[in-house]
Amino acid sequence: MNVMLNPGEVNAVLGLVTSRLLDSIELSEEGQEAVRTWRSDRGPGTDQLDDFADRFNNELMDFIDESTRRRTMRGGRFERETARERWS
Repeated sequence: MNVMLNPGEVNAVLGLVTSRLLDSIELSEEGQEAVRTWRSDRGPGTDQLDDFADRFNNELMDFIDESTRRRTMRGGRFERETARERWS
């Protein structure tokens, strides 16, 4: 499965995650400000957001690959295994 989010979609995910983080976890004022600064540094149209979107997509696809079972032919029969099982 191939899933790619564009920077705008990654920006929406960042907004949801950071909002949830700030609302759900008791952080010091300094901690809250650090989260807000980190988030605002990755705003729409910034190079930081583009770089983060690339890393986000790579991690997302790695996670999907590791958790998806695939059918492979071995010794004339099909076996199902995840990428992690296949390469370990």
